[in-house]
Amino acid sequence: MAILLVAGCGKKADKADETAESELGSAPAQVAERRPYVLNAAGIRFDPPANWDVSRIDVVPRVGAEADAALEGAQFAVTFDYKAEQPAHRNNALLHIYVIPRTKWSEQAAGEVVDSTSDWVFVARMPDANPYRTGLLDTEQFEAMRLTLDEVREAFSIENGGPADATLRAERKK
Repeated sequence: MAILLVAGCGKKADKADETAESELGSAPAQVAERRPYVLNAAGIRFDPPANWDVSRIDVVPRVGAEADAALEGAQFAVTFDYKAEQPAHRNNALLHIYVIPRTKWSEQAAGEVVDSTSDWVFVARMPDANPYRTGLLDTEQFEAMRLTLDEVREAFSIENGGPADATLRAERKK
């Protein structure tokens, strides 16, 4: 019985390779476990799309003044950053989700509504362009992970009816 070892040349495997069966007949192991991103305080659940390499994602939540600074009126903001592969490159946002009380929401708010309740509006903003120069590894990976609004809506859901922070709920009733 012969065993064949193959060494790579440093190029990242294609997504098709992740699901392809190996010569030994078993599927290769995933780099990182694919789990939904659930932020109970913000009332957000986001199931990472199949085109996301979850090992290349950083989730950055913001609350209160930090969220409001990201988008006026937002009580919560969640950014899904692409973690740059190349050390000289900085991370860039693939997706922003903002949670805005309906009383503070304006249709002119930057972004697209992905869902809402009677009290909350959930707005998404995606990058207009790829921030990396053409021909770079990060350019290709970022582009492969970019989402359309329909893909965001498909992956997004409201968790437990919306934000769970009791102080925010009490503040709404005033």
